[in-house]
Amino acid sequence: MQLTHRPEDFPGFFATVLWVGVGVFLFWTTPGAGFLTWQALIYFVIGTIAIGILFGIIGLTLQRLIPGLKPQPQAAGKSNQSAQLIGTLVGAAQLVIIYLLAKAVITQILFTSPPA
Repeated sequence: MQLTHRPEDFPGFFATVLWVGVGVFLFWTTPGAGFLTWQALIYFVIGTIAIGILFGIIGLTLQRLIPGLKPQPQAAGKSNQSAQLIGTLVGAAQLVIIYLLAKAVITQILFTSPPA
């Protein structure tokens, strides 16, 4: 795999973008969370790397299990409908999983309120 051509060739790219986007939204809307904190540094640096690696491994495994998901350079613009459907479902599942995971990390691990 050559990552120098397009970032979309890396299966963890979409998950990484989602992690950062969801993180910005949750940091903006979560009371007590701030962008200029050590928690934000951990979330956006270590969390982004971890999510990219985790979902990259999962994506590569799915591409090997379902060969129709792997991008084919010679078939540019031609994709079968089942691969498009599976790709859309995988993307939607990533969005839900990453949102729930990011919300749990931000609200239950990084910014927990001390017991009263």
